[in-house]
Amino acid sequence: MKQVIMTGATGFIGSWLAEEMLNSGVGVTALVRDKNKVLPHIAGNPNCILVECSYDQIDQADGDFSPEYDAFYHLGWGGVSPACKNDIELQIGNIQSAVKAMRLSRKLGCKKFIASGTVAEYVLCEDVMDVYERQTPNDMYGAAKVSAHYFLEVLARQLDQPFIWTVIPSTFGERRTDNNIITYTIRSLLHGDKPLYGNLNQMWDFLYVSEVVRALRFIGEKGIHGKTYGIGSGVYKPLKEYIYQIRDVIAPEAELGIGERQNMSEQTFSSCVNIYDLIRDTGFVPRVSFDEGIKKTVEWFSVHEKIQHKHCGKEKREQE
Repeated sequence: MKQVIMTGATGFIGSWLAEEMLNSGVGVTALVRDKNKVLPHIAGNPNCILVECSYDQIDQADGDFSPEYDAFYHLGWGGVSPACKNDIELQIGNIQSAVKAMRLSRKLGCKKFIASGTVAEYVLCEDVMDVYERQTPNDMYGAAKVSAHYFLEVLARQLDQPFIWTVIPSTFGERRTDNNIITYTIRSLLHGDKPLYGNLNQMWDFLYVSEVVRALRFIGEKGIHGKTYGIGSGVYKPLKEYIYQIRDVIAPEAELGIGERQNMSEQTFSSCVNIYDLIRDTGFVPRVSFDEGIKKTVEWFSVHEKIQHKHCGKEKREQE
């Protein structure tokens, strides 16, 4: 690929995708609502063009567009925090923005339109997710993603726009600061607090953010029109095992309150997606393990949030 256009460049995964493209020699046109929120090293890259526009009018965006784009990545999506996931009006607005983004993609002659779905589309799945099976969302965010998928699929046929849907996994890494289970665990342990959980018996798959965006780049390069690609590590294990790994990186002696909170549901669901098509069609193979990614993430939190590691301080005092 030589040129891509994208939304979501100010978000967690989107900013990493912009970096991935730029570092791979791919020019990026980023459609953003506020240029001031773009990371300086992305905004200052000579191969990055910023076009400021409102997502509810994205099909009318006007800027310094390339005459030829290899792919349009639509990652822009509002209301992903727990407080906003059941805001129906907001989620419906996201569907409308996705439709308008595809219309812009067709107008610009983009060779592919790649949109980001989520494992939240399959919350009630008990086994490894087959991305072609019936979706089972459990909140308006997941339902809106399912709806957007179908709207875009039909519109792609009407516009003759090559289209790929991706199912993004549970993603972690530097710069993700919302209160997901990994961020909560890292912050609690770095502060010397005891994190509390349900039983954490559900099977899970986490993938470090650099691997997620590398998979997205591979899909842009080699993905097949009309397919849905699940992205993940291909490694599945009980959620509590990941929590033990995080604890062992930060403070091996720390207590974990597993089982001390009520489970959110009586039924145990999994969050693991089949990545067979991704591997076969694009050659993607994860390179960064969970342990490697967690070490980088913990280091980032320690530095950027200026968290004093209380457990380390305790150990130092005992040694003195």
